[in-house]
Amino acid sequence: MTRPAVQEHATPSAPRADVDEVDLALINALQLDPRVSWTTVGPVLGIDAATARRRWKRLTDAGLAWIAVHPGGPQLPGLVEVTCSAGHGAAVAEALAAMPQAVHVERITGGRDLMVGVAVPDLAALDRLVVGRIATLEGVRDTRTQLVTRPFVVGGDWQVGALDAQQRAQLPTQVPALPGTDAALDETERRIATLLAQDGRMSLTDIAGQLGCSVSTACRRVQAMIARRAVVLRCDLAQSVSGTANALWLWCRVPPDELMATGQRIAAMPQTRGLYAVTGDTASLMVCAWLHTLADGPRLESLLAAEAPGLTVIDRAVVLGSVKRMGG
Repeated sequence: MTRPAVQEHATPSAPRADVDEVDLALINALQLDPRVSWTTVGPVLGIDAATARRRWKRLTDAGLAWIAVHPGGPQLPGLVEVTCSAGHGAAVAEALAAMPQAVHVERITGGRDLMVGVAVPDLAALDRLVVGRIATLEGVRDTRTQLVTRPFVVGGDWQVGALDAQQRAQLPTQVPALPGTDAALDETERRIATLLAQDGRMSLTDIAGQLGCSVSTACRRVQAMIARRAVVLRCDLAQSVSGTANALWLWCRVPPDELMATGQRIAAMPQTRGLYAVTGDTASLMVCAWLHTLADGPRLESLLAAEAPGLTVIDRAVVLGSVKRMGG
């Protein structure tokens, strides 16, 4: 689902001292199109292409921003809450982060230790993952799975909001996915997907060299894969860079006939980093919010009560730390 434009202009608080406004604008440009050329980005930001490239390398080398790549096609998302035995939390978190199906792993407060976002092809694969792998890890005491029935907002929709309207108008955005194009990858496309997983901004010259084809052929194949979402690329950033130093999960209950309207209203709130309609427990809607301070948590709940009077917050957890977020 395309995120409402209001969220793309959320104003962050002060970022890290080693990240300036040009860095934030550079990240924002790559959030619009992760493979946009430096020669396009540079002039829009008032710098040359070499400077844009150098700044991006510094950000990625420091682990402050990155291009995440994951397979396209039908994906069944889920949220798995994991409770660990005393002293095993760190090891379990690292084991979960090593699983390719895990797109994010977070340490959280409250009645569970970890929140794990997963993406699998179908229910059978989700069952195998949770019952056959996650639940059998040494140190895992309990799991609880929420099946996402509708992702109103996912992490890749959130943008840092550092570009003004004029700058945004000068930059390309990712081409919307073409309809009816979820055919299996051929051998060349699998090789391209592997290369992009290594470096989402790998140059067409390097891709062509690896494939043994012309640059124009590599360009055509890469663009076709992205257009039909055979691979999905997104620019992500460390939360410390975003200016929102705290993350909060809310488990909410919403009357079924109000779920869609409530989801759409919450999706338009700039604090919303993730928003999922779920089934499998007492909660029907889960919200992940990025906040400037923990004191913003009660204020957020007050806003939710005003926006959606039928919503009830039934549980909450603060994110203590992120072990994995889309490869970062």
